Amino acid sequence: VTVAADIMADVSPVLKYIRKDLASLIYHPVRPLDVISEEIGIKADEIAKLDANENLHPVPVEMMKAVTDALQSFSSGCSAQIYPDPTQTHFRAAIAKLHGITPDMVVAGSGSDDILDIIMRILDAENCIICPPTFGMYKFLGAITKIKIIEVPRKPDFHVDIPEVVKAIRANNCKLVMLPSPNNPTGTLLPNDDIKILCAEDCIVCVDEAYADFAGCSADELLSQFPNLIVCRTFSKWAGLAGLRAGYALGHPHIIERMLACKQPYNVNVAAEAMARSAIEHREKILVTVRSLSAELVKTIEFVKGYRFLQPHPTHSNFVLCDVVGVDAKGLSTFLRKNGVLVRYFGTQGGQLQNNIRISAGRPSDTEKLFAVLNKYEAERFNVEAAATLATHKGVDCLLWDMDGVLLDVSQSYRTAILDTAKHFGAPITHEVINKAKAAGGANNDWKLTHSLVHAHKGSDGSSPSLQEVTDAFELLYQGEKGRPGLKSLETLLPSMQLLEKLAAKYPMAVVTGRPKSDCDFALQTFGLTHLFKVCACMEDGIKPDPAPLNKALAAMKSKTALMFGDTVDDCRAAVAAGVIGVGVVAPGHSTEADTAVLMASGASVVLSEGMAELCALPD
Repeated sequence: VTVAADIMADVSPVLKYIRKDLASLIYHPVRPLDVISEEIGIKADEIAKLDANENLHPVPVEMMKAVTDALQSFSSGCSAQIYPDPTQTHFRAAIAKLHGITPDMVVAGSGSDDILDIIMRILDAENCIICPPTFGMYKFLGAITKIKIIEVPRKPDFHVDIPEVVKAIRANNCKLVMLPSPNNPTGTLLPNDDIKILCAEDCIVCVDEAYADFAGCSADELLSQFPNLIVCRTFSKWAGLAGLRAGYALGHPHIIERMLACKQPYNVNVAAEAMARSAIEHREKILVTVRSLSAELVKTIEFVKGYRFLQPHPTHSNFVLCDVVGVDAKGLSTFLRKNGVLVRYFGTQGGQLQNNIRISAGRPSDTEKLFAVLNKYEAERFNVEAAATLATHKGVDCLLWDMDGVLLDVSQSYRTAILDTAKHFGAPITHEVINKAKAAGGANNDWKLTHSLVHAHKGSDGSSPSLQEVTDAFELLYQGEKGRPGLKSLETLLPSMQLLEKLAAKYPMAVVTGRPKSDCDFALQTFGLTHLFKVCACMEDGIKPDPAPLNKALAAMKSKTALMFGDTVDDCRAAVAAGVIGVGVVAPGHSTEADTAVLMASGASVVLSEGMAELCALPD
């Protein structure tokens, strides 16, 4: 969730009518399968959709018949032409029977998100306590309802720190606590004994049990003891009805009555109610698929334990959160996506999850595809022989890093800026042309490279733009302008932050880049890398293959021996000229075989895979 303090009135004057705190409020849900299918060029039925914790098994035929009958029959009391029952009489009765309570303790909604929204809107609460990492919707709804979110971090094992939550309730006179059980995205249970402790406080305790049917336990048994407890459930996960949106809350009749009064009158549509009621009726059939998902998850967890770059956490749900170690989590997620496997990368939505991915349980065919693509990733991104060679480089004083293609993926930024600038001046060059120029060397300044490529295409008839004109056009694309983000916003980190931090703790490190200093500083700040590098040698200090910027970095760190990581022949030649060990790196999207040949011929001692997972082999 991102909330901007000011509106972009200069971009769209009409935004002056919008609440300033909502001017750029965004929640990032999973994207539609058909859209992703078009983007990656893989048929939707060939994609393993493991990013949204859905039950992908077909629903029982009885449920399909139930919704067809409901939509077509006036005698059912509802149809496509008639508004649904605003009091949800039969739906609430069916849910109540399922939980062994009375209908006046039940209210239904358009998914549990609708229920959570109603709760936040009816309560007289200035703040709400959540425990990150957790479901990002809580913070999103808090922003909409102007309820301040107070975050009490979870313990290292992701369990709720109950004493700290109690302390926060009392210190802030908090009237609402929202906690999922199992927690999304960690799969951690909130024990009923802990819920009892929280319910003893003077506040509403909302337990979001979207995944309770996979955990086999619930807080619904505490409802008779605690009138301040609300339990939320959904049909999206266990019942396979995520596309229809049906959820509900269980609670004290007086609270439920207010929720019924303040909800949208027709918030559960006819199709959703018919399917959900049928799901309750045929629950045992659906639970067969629930057990299948649980079995697939066990298989998935055991399999991913075999990878050096994935460490799964314990879970009580239909998904597993994995620490991504030694490689970039977002990069791994992107690789899986390009190869037809969708997993969830959160970044900072819901907590500090930049080094994690969440994998949902799927059908056996989905699991097999996941395994195949993970095997492909490991084969392409970890070169055992390169790691062994890297391990022999002992006694090194420091590490020097090129930025573009090594620390950052610039395939959508600098590379695109070269292509688009050239196109602007009537020179439609290709990636292959750029790669050939880079491989020849002397092409570490992208402004000059673009200018030379445009000139080569247009010839010497006087129509070629000047270097300054090319530079200005390039910078407009890369930096952006008021109201339009530049291509630099598309850059991503290649190695994992944990790996860089681990290396920085062992070696002094410097950036040696052909970027202008302002661009280098911006990138380091954007990705939170500034503290890792003691020195930055940039365009102003010399352009590789000139060893001057490397020598500056070495002198500043008072070092004599170093490893220089670079993805171009200019990086490797500069390393040789400076008397340090050159380590080649395969740039994103490049051929490993081709890059390895070119970089080794330019003086690299070894060439690492894209993302440099082999760095874990560096000696202490």
